[in-house]
Amino acid sequence: MKRVLQLPGSIEKRNGRMSVIMNVYRKIDRSKVQFDFACTDYGNDNYYREIVELGGKVFLIKKESIYNIRKLISELLSTNKYSFLHYHAISKWGIGLSIAHKYNVKVIVESHSAGLSDTFIKSVRNRIFSLNIFKYSNIRIAISEKAGKELFLGSKFDVIPNTINASNFKFDKDSRNIIRKKLGISENELLIGCVGRIAPVKNQEFSIRVLNQLDENYKLVFVGGEGSNLDRLKKLKLIIENYGLENRIIFTGEVQNVADYYSAFDVFWLPSLFEGLPTVALEATANGLSCILSNKITKEVQVSDFIHYLPITESSLGGWSDLTKNIVGVRDPDSLEKIIKSEFNFKRVLKKWNNLYNI
Repeated sequence: MKRVLQLPGSIEKRNGRMSVIMNVYRKIDRSKVQFDFACTDYGNDNYYREIVELGGKVFLIKKESIYNIRKLISELLSTNKYSFLHYHAISKWGIGLSIAHKYNVKVIVESHSAGLSDTFIKSVRNRIFSLNIFKYSNIRIAISEKAGKELFLGSKFDVIPNTINASNFKFDKDSRNIIRKKLGISENELLIGCVGRIAPVKNQEFSIRVLNQLDENYKLVFVGGEGSNLDRLKKLKLIIENYGLENRIIFTGEVQNVADYYSAFDVFWLPSLFEGLPTVALEATANGLSCILSNKITKEVQVSDFIHYLPITESSLGGWSDLTKNIVGVRDPDSLEKIIKSEFNFKRVLKKWNNLYNI
């Protein structure tokens, strides 16, 4: 059996990279390949128990220092148990690539994002962090063409897109009724849904400003946790108060049954500053929702005519509100079939992962 040491940064459930890895890990032939994880322990809700139940091991460090990271990776790779080091860029854990090279462990570098960061300074820092991939990576992959070009510049890479088990996100009327009752949404109110962590890249401010363009019959729910980013949550709530929208916007925090929430939505928004290939857009599509996405997001996710792209500039606020009025409540009856026929088909993507590890 081959063992792969995964470096996702953290195994938190709010970590989008982990949802991608876990979707594959649950279905891959674990008699032929096993995943272990080395990461930082942030103390938030995570996949630790599930990983152990699936036969994997988790190695955590409390303090994310360069010394601690190098020490742990050196200890693990020196055992000669690992065939691959799979680094999910970009984080401090990328310093482990040279250690893998030292122990003749093949290095896979995967790009998950179409942007290095949401600020210029952090983008420069992360570019510096990522320079070693050109020297030490054996295999380069990305979840989309856009994500690959951003990280690997002119270097060659293969695309292995995100995937979901589409049937898990099928529209369910009972779930719709339960969640809407829980959120206090009446039958004649229209619910706009945004799914993702409370972070600058998700551009929650834009959603708030668009809602302000719509009448009181529309409500907005942000599904996702803020982790340790409480300052950002306070900032968003202050913006909401300034617009007088306190009674029309809901923050759920992190939830375990996100699939149920899609059924409760009447339309889906994703005004992100950038995304590699957003799994949430696939989930919303599988549910049949009409979606409006930022034009900064890769067009590869457009598997349905029910997905629309618009700019996220100040002048486009009216465009978002007008389009929302036109498509709200309109669901695609053939959504599951479209996902299954697309490049995001689970079996097709799983085969690519098998090839990645030579199994």
